[in-house]
Amino acid sequence: MKLLKIVACIMLIFGEVCAQDFVKPNDGIKSSAFEKKFLWGFTFTQSWSTIKGSSLPKNYFTKASVGLQISAEYYPLNFLGFSLGAGYQQRGAGIKNIPTPGTPDSTYRERLRFNSFEFPIAVILRTPKDLVKGLRLSGSLGIVPIINRNARDTKISLEPNVADLDKTVDVSPNYFKSDLAFQFTFGPEIDMAGSQVIKIQFYYSQGTTNVFTAGQGTGHNQNAGIRFGWMF
Repeated sequence: MKLLKIVACIMLIFGEVCAQDFVKPNDGIKSSAFEKKFLWGFTFTQSWSTIKGSSLPKNYFTKASVGLQISAEYYPLNFLGFSLGAGYQQRGAGIKNIPTPGTPDSTYRERLRFNSFEFPIAVILRTPKDLVKGLRLSGSLGIVPIINRNARDTKISLEPNVADLDKTVDVSPNYFKSDLAFQFTFGPEIDMAGSQVIKIQFYYSQGTTNVFTAGQGTGHNQNAGIRFGWMF
């Protein structure tokens, strides 16, 4: 009798182990956020912008420009995706001036700021498998229709009570109303708890439209920097 109890216990334990081995997995549970076909989220861009061209009316230098957008991504294949977004992005450049003797140095204090609404459309390529657990690389190439809301010329003051500085002037009539840029991104994606993806990527954007109105010169928007994305 004792032997039968022992055998029954062994059979019961063996049966439970076999049942666990053959339980059908729940297809609704994703083991990785990279398995999701749809993602949406927010992207913050810290870039440095300037104007590049063969015939520029002034001497320009690179200035800091920020941006924020909301976007959605669809992955029909684990390595191929498409994205669509909308957001705000600063563009423009710093203007280098020749200092006037006897006045405060204004060499690097003038900023030309374009405040634009942008609608990026891109194709995404992503490594189909993790390089290390929870980490993949991705890159995107796309176009960005741009609407320039306004252009502002600002002079920055470092000294108190300087009348010529700390002034902002609307110069929108002198610059473009719309543009179409090419955009490239590349960098790592990190799986967060199987439900979110963090992106840290290099970003480059080049405009195709002359930013100046007729008679001023020829130049194009150029932005490069880092993008931080949080996708759900």
